[in-house]
Amino acid sequence: MEQKKVLQKIPTNIITGFLGVGKTTTILTILQHKPAHERWLVIVNEFGEVSIDHIAFEGSSTEQQNLAIKYVAGGCICCTANLPLQTTLTQSIRQVKPHRILIEPTGIAHPEAIIDVLQSEFLSKVIDLRATLCLINPQQLVQDKYFDDDVYQDQITLADVLIANKIDLAGKVLTEKFVNWAKALFPPKIVIAAVEKGDIDLSWLDIEPYPHRKALHTDAHAQMKHTPNNHNEQDLSIPLVGQPLRREGHSLNTYGCGWVFSPDEIFQKNQLLAVLDSLKGFERIKGVFRISEKHWIFVNKTGEEPLNECSIAYRRDSRIEIIALKPAIWQILEKQIMDCRKLDETSIDLPSFAIPLTIKK
Repeated sequence: MEQKKVLQKIPTNIITGFLGVGKTTTILTILQHKPAHERWLVIVNEFGEVSIDHIAFEGSSTEQQNLAIKYVAGGCICCTANLPLQTTLTQSIRQVKPHRILIEPTGIAHPEAIIDVLQSEFLSKVIDLRATLCLINPQQLVQDKYFDDDVYQDQITLADVLIANKIDLAGKVLTEKFVNWAKALFPPKIVIAAVEKGDIDLSWLDIEPYPHRKALHTDAHAQMKHTPNNHNEQDLSIPLVGQPLRREGHSLNTYGCGWVFSPDEIFQKNQLLAVLDSLKGFERIKGVFRISEKHWIFVNKTGEEPLNECSIAYRRDSRIEIIALKPAIWQILEKQIMDCRKLDETSIDLPSFAIPLTIKK
């Protein structure tokens, strides 16, 4: 008598955390330790009008080594009836046949709706939902604006593994404050940890989730104005020199603007970094810029932290996405960035004397 083949479910983790806590960096670090023989699927969802987060994975040392990166367009995947997430998951599982799935929602996503999708009648037959990991920045513990946010609270509430990231920036006192605060949470966390640069223990991925976690604010998103982003990466036309493509958005009490610049435009590195580092009052600044014929850099700034930059293998256009909690005069910011372009071969890399743009809190 022929035995039926047992379907092997796919271990799946959600990696949550508010804007700028280092989710992408953490996933990149995880992927550096991925078993070479396993096929992994990473699903990236970004809130902004212009896709940036997926760029960090392009050209990484893990690319083409049994790794598939899928970008979910259409806005926050915990909204719009989760259709973009369901469609991407279903198609990707059939195409990739992954041994593990990592899901990175946007920083303002409510985890409960994503968990519900993964535990739905169809997907629960193929998905083995493991621990939900939540990253926080210990510096957020002393800022009321985060704890006044229902989504932020539920990201923490629904986490099985709670991780303080960027402890090198937070310092010893805030890190200890995080540990003491996290230990008092109920239901208790399975793991409480503090790391630098997303360097987590891979064994945490296989932790079984606590079965009785419930959101405190299930209607958090329903109470916020939300206009889904229906843009696709394929919809982006190639901008002309001097005529960047700009997309503005307003959803879930945040304001964002993204730009895509002509692939032919080259930016003066020092001047560009000075301008971006001078910007105050923004939640997140993330982008990639061409600074020479064959060199691109990735830039990232969260809140009032210093701007970070590094080389990246991305080799197409230049682009940036900026997110704020209040409206900004995007035209002024666009001019400051455009003024950083190298207009001819004789241009030199000069320091910036631009007037800093600040959003008042």
